[in-house]
Amino acid sequence: MKILAIGQSVRNIACSATRAGHEVIAADFYCDLDLPECACRVVQVPPPSEAEKQLDLYISRFGPDAVVLGPGLETSVVRGTRVLNNPRELIMKVSDKLWLAGWLESRGYPHIPTRSVGDAHNFPSVIKPRTGAGGAGCMRVWDQSGLDAAVQAASDEGDVLVQDWVEGIPASVSVIGNGREAKAVAVNEQLIGEGWTGAKGLRYSGNITPLEASPGIKEEMAGLAEEVASDLGLIGSNGIDFILAEGGPVVVEVNPRFQGSLEAVELSHDINVFQAHLESFQGLLPDMPASHRTAGRAIVYASRDTVIEEDLRERIDGLTDVPRIGARILRDEPMASILAAGPSRRRVFSMLKDGASRLRDAAAQK
Repeated sequence: MKILAIGQSVRNIACSATRAGHEVIAADFYCDLDLPECACRVVQVPPPSEAEKQLDLYISRFGPDAVVLGPGLETSVVRGTRVLNNPRELIMKVSDKLWLAGWLESRGYPHIPTRSVGDAHNFPSVIKPRTGAGGAGCMRVWDQSGLDAAVQAASDEGDVLVQDWVEGIPASVSVIGNGREAKAVAVNEQLIGEGWTGAKGLRYSGNITPLEASPGIKEEMAGLAEEVASDLGLIGSNGIDFILAEGGPVVVEVNPRFQGSLEAVELSHDINVFQAHLESFQGLLPDMPASHRTAGRAIVYASRDTVIEEDLRERIDGLTDVPRIGARILRDEPMASILAAGPSRRRVFSMLKDGASRLRDAAAQK
């Protein structure tokens, strides 16, 4: 098939689709140096707010058999071709964390208590945007004065909500749905706010696959994720975020889209996520593949405003999302990613940490 993958950053989607044997046109905002390795054609698009207005032009220009809407464009209206995403209305509902919390409660799923800012709260709590992804804008607060200050600071960013703070291991389950059923394909550890990546607060820092936990715990999480995805009627590749708390897993969020863990899942389980995603639109679902190795991805954030002056692949192994020469990266924004695979979590974690250190050192020298 000829696939148009378009969004703010679509490299991981384009790479998976290309490995599956499809003809891929990758249209994204960053146009990283390694994007051409993942597509037969690469096009730079404006920021999502502007790119959305030009979707018809891109579809007319390239004549794809299907479109995959990536980050920033998932709720765009597409005319004239097949769309390989969840229905727009479903994405908008599920991405509303306050709506989702009410839905989870009504269905009896274990979840983190979530409230509007004006309601009574327990402390510590987490304030986060009502919509959004990647942990941007999420802050932990310890008392009412801290909550009030955080709400004031976040007021310019749109509607926010408050969740109870639950101690535990951040995790996720990657699922493939067909609108009626869902199958888990991987249980992942999430890296959240890892200082060695430069991430501040509760920013998403990457994944390690599979989660290091007992088979019983992973089976429980996988089964719960399958139930949630099936009950919501999700289709294609989706992610269910959890906290593995003392009393068991609780649902945090549902991501009705391709996840940042895509490459770690593929490296660990020898599965092609895009092909499984595509086949789900025909009603087909995969069985959970065995894990053959541990794999991980770390997102490295800039410690200061940085201008990229060289191809960083020449200095750092496992580097992906490689910024273009001349690219200006603002402080606390993602700079690049590190991929690693090995025989154990300890080994992969060490490789990710070493790669992140090398990248941050290289950027600091500029």
